[in-house]
Amino acid sequence: MFQQLLRTYFQLPTLFRLVITVLSFLLLFGTVIFLVEPEQFNTIFEGIWWAFITGTTIGYGDYAPVTMLGRLLTMIMILLGGGLVAYYMVAVSNETQKKEREFHQGKVTYQGKGHIIIVGWNERTRRLIYLFKENNQKPPAIVLVDRTCRSNPLPLTFVHFIKGDPTVDETWQQANIDEAEKIIITADQSLKEVEADYRSTLLTITARGIHTDIPIFTEVLTEQQKNNVQRAGATEVICTNETTSLLIYQEMLGSGHAKTFDYLASVLSTQKLHLQSISKKWEGHTILELTHQLQKEGKLLLGLVREEERIINPDPNEKIQAGDQGIYMD
Repeated sequence: MFQQLLRTYFQLPTLFRLVITVLSFLLLFGTVIFLVEPEQFNTIFEGIWWAFITGTTIGYGDYAPVTMLGRLLTMIMILLGGGLVAYYMVAVSNETQKKEREFHQGKVTYQGKGHIIIVGWNERTRRLIYLFKENNQKPPAIVLVDRTCRSNPLPLTFVHFIKGDPTVDETWQQANIDEAEKIIITADQSLKEVEADYRSTLLTITARGIHTDIPIFTEVLTEQQKNNVQRAGATEVICTNETTSLLIYQEMLGSGHAKTFDYLASVLSTQKLHLQSISKKWEGHTILELTHQLQKEGKLLLGLVREEERIINPDPNEKIQAGDQGIYMD
């Protein structure tokens, strides 16, 4: 029985063991001084109070032993208690510093809910996180997962860093994927484009295997891998090279210098895109009528989604049908 308790004691965290040891020590001496000098210490509580005050070297002087045995007990108490309490304070400080190091090194499991998991540290990730910060009074909680950073590369209050390989389940569990709201998987541009897309596909498969319902937005570098990533379970696939090429094409095609990049960056950084089902009351009405109504609400209609087909800049006289969704910006 004693060996079982001893084994359980040494299996406890260091901080808990110290707390148990200090409390037991002070309770023991408080009880003994009550038994030795019951006239001076009328209750066990007064003895325990004396033990706490003496052991922490505060020494109010409201209780003091008067017998030889009581004073001898006090000397032992000061010698042992002072050292034990000092050791306890040092241990608490060391444990706090250890936890702080583990936090910055990405070893602490995230405990929150409703967060966004972003996989991969790069310039796009940095800019994305700052967009969340700049455009939200209360930015969403973000868990950044990366295997290459030695410590948290972006020590913001709403960013929690996890260092680990996102191809293994343990890393996703550390990021608390079960309680996450969305996942963003960025392409590893330190690899060749095809290899980076293979890795993005593997990460998508891993995340989807753990959480079957969570929205996953995956970045790829080659258009050929978009279908594979979709089959892997991505909710949406973002091909950055294709998008960049289209922007360059539009810039080169137009007359003059439209500064397409600057314009889109300015608009998208200050306004939000929404996809929302169009109310049944608008069925049979024209796009032009809906556009006028949305303009009164400070919204701009960009297009429709009809039977999974995106119709950008639809004909103003197009009739709205049942099940249509509107793409608009506000």
